[in-house]
Amino acid sequence: MEKFKEKLTTLREEADKHNATAEEHEKNIKQLELDHTGKDHEILSLEIRIKNLEQSLDNSEGKLKQITEDCNKADTKVEEAEKKVQDLEKELQEKEQLYEELTEKYKSIKSELDDLARQFDEL
Repeated sequence: MEKFKEKLTTLREEADKHNATAEEHEKNIKQLELDHTGKDHEILSLEIRIKNLEQSLDNSEGKLKQITEDCNKADTKVEEAEKKVQDLEKELQEKEQLYEELTEKYKSIKSELDDLARQFDEL
């Protein structure tokens, strides 16, 4: 009977020990489940953030494309305006040269006319 009581005591001690271990494992499991839930929430939050950032990136790329197109159009207009300015400057230079030539011819003809007028007056 004494052996039986010792055996029973030993079994109870082992059972208590196993129960304590089981409780510790259950506590660890609950903590891991909480951690897992927290990580799931964090993953969901990061996925939403990624989606928002991707959408923002798409919007920014669209705006960049539009701005680039606008800049290219502006560059084209600037080039056209510069060419027109060059053409107008060339035309102005030609007109100024023609004006100078005509002014010289006018002065020459006027001088000849004045000489002729004097000669007629002297007659």
